[in-house]
Amino acid sequence: MDYTLEILKYIGKFHPLVLHLPIGSLLMTFFLLLISKFQNIHLNKAIRIGVDFSFAGALLASLLGYLLSLNNDYDFNTLKFHFWAGVITLILSLGLTILHRLKGRENLFFWGYILTLIALIVTGHKGGQITHGDDYLSAAKLFETPKFIFEKDSIDYYNDVVNVIFEDKCVSCHNANKSKSDLRLDDYNLVLKGGERGSLFNTQNPKEGRLLKYINLPKEDKLHMPPKNKSQLTEKEKWLLADWVTSGAYLEQGQTNLAKNETFKTNILSFLGADEKVKPAKGSDLQKLITLGFRVKPNALEDNLLKLKFMKSRLADDHVNTLTKVKNQLIELDVSGTNFDNNMAKVLMDFPRLRVLRMDQTKISDIALGYLVNSNLDILNLCHTAVTYQGVQKLLLNAAPKSIYAWNTLIEENQQKQLASISPSLINFGTFDLFKEKLSLSQPEIINSNHIFNDSLSILFKETVVKNSDIHFTLDGSEPNKNDPIYTGPISINKSTQLKAKSIKKGWSDSKVFEVMLFKNNHHVVDFQVNNELKRSFSISHHVNFTFENNQSVLFDGKKGKKVYRGTSIEVAKTWLGVVEQDLDIEVELNNSDEINYVTLSMLENLDMRSIFPKKIEVYGKSMKGKYELLSDLVIPVQDSPDERISYFKDFTLPVDFNGYKEIKVVALNHMKFPNAPVYLKWKSKKSWVFADELIFW
Repeated sequence: MDYTLEILKYIGKFHPLVLHLPIGSLLMTFFLLLISKFQNIHLNKAIRIGVDFSFAGALLASLLGYLLSLNNDYDFNTLKFHFWAGVITLILSLGLTILHRLKGRENLFFWGYILTLIALIVTGHKGGQITHGDDYLSAAKLFETPKFIFEKDSIDYYNDVVNVIFEDKCVSCHNANKSKSDLRLDDYNLVLKGGERGSLFNTQNPKEGRLLKYINLPKEDKLHMPPKNKSQLTEKEKWLLADWVTSGAYLEQGQTNLAKNETFKTNILSFLGADEKVKPAKGSDLQKLITLGFRVKPNALEDNLLKLKFMKSRLADDHVNTLTKVKNQLIELDVSGTNFDNNMAKVLMDFPRLRVLRMDQTKISDIALGYLVNSNLDILNLCHTAVTYQGVQKLLLNAAPKSIYAWNTLIEENQQKQLASISPSLINFGTFDLFKEKLSLSQPEIINSNHIFNDSLSILFKETVVKNSDIHFTLDGSEPNKNDPIYTGPISINKSTQLKAKSIKKGWSDSKVFEVMLFKNNHHVVDFQVNNELKRSFSISHHVNFTFENNQSVLFDGKKGKKVYRGTSIEVAKTWLGVVEQDLDIEVELNNSDEINYVTLSMLENLDMRSIFPKKIEVYGKSMKGKYELLSDLVIPVQDSPDERISYFKDFTLPVDFNGYKEIKVVALNHMKFPNAPVYLKWKSKKSWVFADELIFW
């Protein structure tokens, strides 16, 4: 190895750092030259220092650029153009230092400076092409109509997913102009070709291929890709690349069936934004928003969703009316520090995709919060407003933002803990708590929407909110701690498993434990019937005509029920089976009970809809004499504070020794009437419902 050459190549890596010095110096000196020329201010000494420094910087940058080119990672033609443009800029910079010392050459010096700046722009442009690709100036357009995937049965795995990831995270170093390690990722055939270290893929053992190995190395490892100073791959992007490689999709470029499995479909469609058929906003509406003073930012180039921030202090009716034009695209709205008031807040009732709302330092009160009771907000900022305990309480009883910021409001300190008990929302009341206890980390969340699978399931956690916090998990039902495995990528599950996870970081309080039961469907059920009179509607004092499909098949469709609130659509409601003032009675015929050790019944408690967990679950087996015998039961105690669990799911699991029984009865005993309803529910003496969605034998 030629160590001298390697040292020179390494020194050349400082070229990007040094090149900004002459650029800044040339521009600043030109500014001084303009002042001197048109304002008749004597700045000759400063200009001379500036041009001398610019030349010295240009000389150093040119030398380092030449050394960097020895790495041979760049397209020769583009590099050659950039190199000679840089040399010309250097010569012109030298000319400026000479001309400035000659008397009577002021005009020649001025136009020479103009020529030098033109050369500088051309050189910089070619440098940008080398680093970022030929289209770096035109790649992102705010108001262009984004590509959108409407077809859900198949996709082009490479072009629609993999190539998008490569372009975002990899192509800046592996393109036609800059091919580090002789590797290009801007063309499908060149991806298959690989680089100087060989192929990216291992056909015998796909997980051992260079692509998957390098992206999963520790960030500090010199082979980790992308380099630690570059934008990193998300966990979802790693999962998609791993699935692409291990499925053999890299061997072909074409349509891929989305029905492979639910995890695959969920992650693909989430990445593409295809599960939300959002039409792009009209360009005229966006332009008007900008004219009125809104900063408009796209959420992502391919999902048509928008983020808006009002940059002025005074809102008017015209501003609010224009917001309604993008109600289907709006995902984030910031009106902080404005005159936004309760009357204007009425518009918030009709923004179906709004997830982030910042109304701090505005004129809102509890009235505005009333318009958000049916919202799907994730983040809500109410700092420095006149909201009270009653207003936030009402909001939390109906909606549950993940995070609420509410310091310097009318909520008293003794009321803050009461609010925290109503909802799982993280409510931040300011920094005074820092002197009492550590801040708590947010509870981990998984991306997977369904917890029942046939063959196997890959579990993906959402990225943690707090940087450098780790998710520790267990698969045996035990409480996770810092000694348990750290989540770094998809967790493969191939049997019924109790997953628990906790976020941990030094200096922070551990998060609440996330836990979920993942069930493998072994298809034990041959036939079943529900021995109940199934109603299809009921009334509550504030929502008269709630209707749902009481479809028995939801008990065995392999899909968990969705969250149900007042005003829920039929599509959500039909995921549950409900009975009122009677016990839920289910008879099941099994094909083989010898392999079954547990029975799980998934249930919903929503006090606002008069649904409560049963007081007891019983499992019976039918004997040879035709009589049902009790095999197992589970008593479910009523909690003392039912208002702490406004809407709550739970899987109730009973261990059962079936002893060869194939005809089984599962009974969920209804309270019939509410045993301990909170005072704010006016119907506490009314009949109670029992809601269930999945009955699982495992």
